[in-house]
Amino acid sequence: MTNLAWRYERPENLALVENPSLSVAVVIACRGGQEKLNLTLAALKAQSYPQKLISVYIVDDGSQPALKLPPVRPRNTKIIPFKNTPSQWGKTDATNYCTAKLQEDVLWFLDADMVVDPDHLSQHMKWHHESDDYLVLGWKRFVENWSYDPQSLYKSLEAGKFSKLHPVSVPKESWEELVEKTDDLREPTMASFRAVVGASFSVKRKTWVALGGYNPEFRIGEDTEFGWRALMGGMRIVPERSALSWHLGISTVENSRQVILQHNKPNFANHVPEFGYLRDYLAVDWAVPENEVLIDVRHMSADSFKGLIKQFFIDKRGHATFRLFGGWSELRKRYSPTDDQYLDLREIRNFVGMDPRFTLEDIEGDHKLLITEILDLIDVESTPFYFFVEGNLDPKISFSSLRYTLLKYGNGLEGIVDRDGSRTFGLYAPALARAKSAPGSIYLNLEKSWGIRWREIEQYDSVENPPRRTIFNMIGTAVRALKRIRSIGDVKEYSKRVARAVKS
Repeated sequence: MTNLAWRYERPENLALVENPSLSVAVVIACRGGQEKLNLTLAALKAQSYPQKLISVYIVDDGSQPALKLPPVRPRNTKIIPFKNTPSQWGKTDATNYCTAKLQEDVLWFLDADMVVDPDHLSQHMKWHHESDDYLVLGWKRFVENWSYDPQSLYKSLEAGKFSKLHPVSVPKESWEELVEKTDDLREPTMASFRAVVGASFSVKRKTWVALGGYNPEFRIGEDTEFGWRALMGGMRIVPERSALSWHLGISTVENSRQVILQHNKPNFANHVPEFGYLRDYLAVDWAVPENEVLIDVRHMSADSFKGLIKQFFIDKRGHATFRLFGGWSELRKRYSPTDDQYLDLREIRNFVGMDPRFTLEDIEGDHKLLITEILDLIDVESTPFYFFVEGNLDPKISFSSLRYTLLKYGNGLEGIVDRDGSRTFGLYAPALARAKSAPGSIYLNLEKSWGIRWREIEQYDSVENPPRRTIFNMIGTAVRALKRIRSIGDVKEYSKRVARAVKS
């Protein structure tokens, strides 16, 4: 049940479900930390969501001594030992190992140092009963000290005293600022994936499977990268303010910020195109491109083709892969170099055929591809922008401009038709992914859930490009950065980012 709501709209004041039916697997991957885990399990025992629908899986990632089940816990709780190997270890691998065997309707990922409000899970589950395309985030505050044990904690929660456990707590300021600025992610930007943190989030199991679980390349930061793929997959991300929790202790990232940033930078640069500043000044063939370009070259000159791809090579955010559709099988036949009816096609093939960024895909006949056929050709993964081009590209068309208008106007498709009837259009990945997830016509779903705009070439504004950052933008960036500075290393990092902003 995917609700084809308009873009990121969702119900207001959604009530808790009176007769819930969805089963939940609570997945807690941890290594050591028995005392905090005991408190987390005591809080899970006090959940208002029906205990018969809850199963708790503690994935023991090689704890020494091994983790044990405490007396105060939900009745359906088990420990899943994860046997570490030199190539498989850590939260990412342990979580993927456990979830591969689960059958529950919803997966709730919870850290082993969280004390959650009795209604925490119920607040998550009201969304999953409403539609399939939600990723729900718990709302947490950090606490440094606690004096309760599992028995007294359980009694306090049963007595409705969750809010009185910690009169003083610390928010994650940057996280709450992101949520506030996007109207609780009802108006997310491409940076909103950063809101996804692994302390408490839930998704439908089939969604987790479709997105591929955690990326095994990540030993830390796996939740952030998963958030990027969820955003690109068209998920509606909900920070549920009523799903309250206490995080026992200050986060690992805050305590070791510079070390973790250095560890994560290469992986984020490779797998998350939105971290574009990490790609600056490096001519690397990144694992995930910013753009995927589908080009029907059957009626395209070689010169037009070279001008087209050059735009992506000189564009600062132009890292792309290219799928070239043409009658490539014809080029295997004998021909005369002085009378070659496939001269342009052959020149295109010979220029880029050895470049791994280009794939040649045969297309039979001379028929014009239907829009539905083109959309069927695209598998949405982590790449945010997809483009299609046919015929000789009008020189006034700018792909950076087209990409910008997708974000500025919020449409799922922005297209241009030239005087010969040839089409050039851009697609935004979240919109296309949502359209593909629902039954019926992908094109009509795209129009219904996100919006489509076509323009004739005479209506197209070729100078509609992103505005340069003003001094006010940079001052705002600096003020926000100063709030997070904790060391000399932080100062150096943010100085570099401001310098990049000036040049962009």
